[in-house]
Amino acid sequence: MIRGALHRHPEGGGYARGEDTRARIVAAALKLFGERGFEAASTRDIATAAGVNAPALRYYFDNKEGVYLACAEHIASRVWEYLSQVVAHGEHVIAENESDEALIDAFCAIQARVVEFMFKSRESSEWQLFIAHGQSGQGPAAGFQIINHRLNEPISTVTNAIIGRLLGRPANDDETRIRSMALSGQLAVFQMMRRTALTSLNWDKVDAERLDLIKRVVIDHTRAVLHAMIIGRSPT
Repeated sequence: MIRGALHRHPEGGGYARGEDTRARIVAAALKLFGERGFEAASTRDIATAAGVNAPALRYYFDNKEGVYLACAEHIASRVWEYLSQVVAHGEHVIAENESDEALIDAFCAIQARVVEFMFKSRESSEWQLFIAHGQSGQGPAAGFQIINHRLNEPISTVTNAIIGRLLGRPANDDETRIRSMALSGQLAVFQMMRRTALTSLNWDKVDAERLDLIKRVVIDHTRAVLHAMIIGRSPT
């Protein structure tokens, strides 16, 4: 079972004030958990960074793990808000048994949206270290499970189904899933190794023109691979 974060609201007219306090704590915790890791980031330091006293953390989140899970839920909610529309479109294309080209377009639309989020959302860069700690097994496992369940699973369900359809293989086949992960992995260099990527390109930043170039190259690669899958498709 995936355990979510405690979400306690003050009684009476303090709802908005309480939500603001909670948001400040989550923002401070995301930064400190990212910089120091779960073990090294203390509740006292989080409270100080958020401009609240330590009992406020216990009131809203119960304990440090509760704050950590709230951070994971915040990331999952914000990213899903950005990606849900293209993922839903992919589900529709699959359910309606649409053409190979429609499947390819749906897969590419998801990738394009992910790239846009990476570079257009200020939050994305702020979350990289927090997510990296979770990927390395640091911090409560429930935090990783929240992000995996609310983001990775619904997205990979769609991308695996599209790849499986194009390959003529089941969506849960190991080769299907590996190919899906490999295509999505093109984006990882711009997320987890952004400094290296920008240095290699002699770029100081990614502006609108450079973002369009990244998207175009990624989508061109993806389309070429997906069309090759159709050519070599297993008979059904």
